[in-house]
Amino acid sequence: MSVLSTLLYHSIFDYPLNIEELHHYLISDKQVSVKALKKEIENLLKAKKISQWNDFFLPSTLSPQPLALVSLRLRRQKISAKKLTIARRAAKTISIIPWIKMVAVTGALAMENTDENDDIDLMVVTSKNRLWIVRPLATILVSIFFKRRRHSNSVFSIQNSELKNAVCLNLWLDKSALAIPVDQRNLYTAHELAQMKPVVNKDGTYEKMMWGNRWGMKYLANAWERFEGWQVNRLKRSNNFHAFDLFSLLNFLAFNLQFQFMKSKMTNERVSIHSAFFHPVNRTDTILSEYDRLCHRNF
Repeated sequence: MSVLSTLLYHSIFDYPLNIEELHHYLISDKQVSVKALKKEIENLLKAKKISQWNDFFLPSTLSPQPLALVSLRLRRQKISAKKLTIARRAAKTISIIPWIKMVAVTGALAMENTDENDDIDLMVVTSKNRLWIVRPLATILVSIFFKRRRHSNSVFSIQNSELKNAVCLNLWLDKSALAIPVDQRNLYTAHELAQMKPVVNKDGTYEKMMWGNRWGMKYLANAWERFEGWQVNRLKRSNNFHAFDLFSLLNFLAFNLQFQFMKSKMTNERVSIHSAFFHPVNRTDTILSEYDRLCHRNF
């Protein structure tokens, strides 16, 4: 019962889905047609497993106030529209740095599901071995032209006013690290990839990232449908390739300097020469555990 599973997952975020979203984010390892989806929805409605309010569907057992949830979603959508405008401006601003290959909106804002005091999460992808040169430059630009989220050892020490509309460059990858590590490949991560919205996309970096993470089809086959069969043109190495690269050396030095500065402040962050995930709180296990609990309760 893929539809019910999908609605249960999104209920964790108080996020009822319309039929287009249900089709796109359907939790299934096989592609499902819209026709088959509508048939399953019809059966679940008759069985009173799910309910429909306006254009949105929700799990019946978790929706004592369905209209309130629908209203919440529509209110968050309006709030998110303003934040997306800021996100696009910030992405365009930092993309003047030539080594930036992609900037994407991530997290709740990518789903247009933010509250008034939420910040603005952006993922930045750079050329290979340029991440730690780009990061301070991008941080300076954001600090000059936008409100930037500051790092804190505790999320509880940050006031709502500090987070509201603050631009947070919390996900960094270079082009050699587009594929998510095997130990992080799960439903939550697949959904985060499927929902991200690229604002700046140079050299087909977004498509390369989605193709490199086609393991996500195991969880969300429909979301990867448009990338099916998409091939990345692999350029042959030039015979004139030289192992020494001044900027790569500078990147290595910049990484070590920044890591030494950040080390005392780090909690759950994951940092390497090719990637940086600045998440003080890792919600993955919590969300997946809650999803499992809901599924056991409702099936």
